[in-house]
Amino acid sequence: MGAVVGAVTRASVVPPVQPIDGPFAERVVTVLTPLLGPHTAKRALAMICKRAGKDAAELGPDDVELAQTTLRPMLRTLIGNEVTIRVLADLEATEEPS
Repeated sequence: MGAVVGAVTRASVVPPVQPIDGPFAERVVTVLTPLLGPHTAKRALAMICKRAGKDAAELGPDDVELAQTTLRPMLRTLIGNEVTIRVLADLEATEEPS
């Protein structure tokens, strides 16, 4: 029963993959893919969307801080603190004003 984690279904634990719509969603996936691979980058986007309560197309400059807060623990574990700091700065520095 790989689809069940305890009494919680896998669908409620893993957010659905979001279509990469919108400039901020594209930026998240573009920045993360070289470090994490395309699948994990899309999963990271899904985590941000779930936390924000928005679809990927609705994410924008106002969601940069939320994205950074959401990604920081995962990125620290996967790529270390120094690289995490640079990656999170890349998300903020390259986001165009609306």
